[in-house]
Amino acid sequence: MKFTILKNYFLDALNTISKVIIPTPAFDILKGIKFDLLADKLILTASDSLVSMEYTINSYIDDKEVIDIEKTGQVVIPSKNFIEIIKKAPTDEIFIELINQQIKIKSGNSEFNILVYDADEFPELPLVAKENNFKISSTVFNSIIKETLFSAAINDQRPILEGVNLVLENKNLTATSTDSHRMSKRKLILKDIELDKKFNMIVPRKALQYIQRLTENLDNILEIYYEENRILFVLDNILYYVSLISGKYPNTDKLIPQDYECSIDVKSKELYDGVDRVSLVSRDEKNDIVKIQIENGKIKLSSNSKEMGTAEENVDVMNIDQVDDFEIAVSAKFLKEAITAVASENVIINFSGELTAFTIQPSDKHRDIIQVLLPVRTY
Repeated sequence: MKFTILKNYFLDALNTISKVIIPTPAFDILKGIKFDLLADKLILTASDSLVSMEYTINSYIDDKEVIDIEKTGQVVIPSKNFIEIIKKAPTDEIFIELINQQIKIKSGNSEFNILVYDADEFPELPLVAKENNFKISSTVFNSIIKETLFSAAINDQRPILEGVNLVLENKNLTATSTDSHRMSKRKLILKDIELDKKFNMIVPRKALQYIQRLTENLDNILEIYYEENRILFVLDNILYYVSLISGKYPNTDKLIPQDYECSIDVKSKELYDGVDRVSLVSRDEKNDIVKIQIENGKIKLSSNSKEMGTAEENVDVMNIDQVDDFEIAVSAKFLKEAITAVASENVIINFSGELTAFTIQPSDKHRDIIQVLLPVRTY
């Protein structure tokens, strides 16, 4: 293996694929990045056993020579020190050559010789059937992740809650997440997909966080291939393989209240800012609690802390449909995240009782999204 590559293209690829590598993998070879140098491209591969990525750098990009390939070959290079060497390379062109069991790296007056692994020891990537697939805008999928992922559980005793449940049926894609204290659900219609396409899967939190970073500020087509226990995301020159969480996701529709005692229409920013301000006094407390009181057609937010004191703020209501005055306590963090996810100028909040779940939805109904939060007992 022998080639010269432009530093900026190389470093972009290494920084992207290295995010897959974990500090203590099951096998030492997974601390490295596999290099497959072909006649016209370089394919980089990294894996942590559950998640794998392939990143392709073509020898020519937009008619510009990025890689000068002299000799093809394969090798696995330990990632940590290698990436640091490339970052600090003094020139725009980097020469790399495999000699016996070492990689020679030359840039300007600098030269390194790094011990490597045999490429044959690197695990084969899983095969994913190509017939089960659909395409979606990367911008749309990024929004779906932002609107739901934050409600997924972290380090829960029930692994099925540590991801987002994606269900496709009759052209309707539904994304759901819950940690038992809140729930996020987003629905949309995929117009350009065959009617018989269907799946029900749980995609791990970590994988979706990475897809979110990859698709941030992009407006490309994201291809998704799926089978019973695996999903493959294809975005331009990146292939991202993910092992799905096994198990049956709970029926979350029963968490959504059907009746309500009070419904308010309020400006999202005013409510968010009010909650953010009053929660300042309790932010260091174990539970970041804000009380919402609704009386005489108005909202009063309040919070208190033994160490700091109290805070109150009134928020104007655009419209209210109320039976009786009542108050409810809620996590300020959860409430702010729900308001942000709804991403609407105004939100409608439906309260069903002081100890019953309440819902948050956009008032303009332009997106089928609902956030459900459980109140917090304060006694």
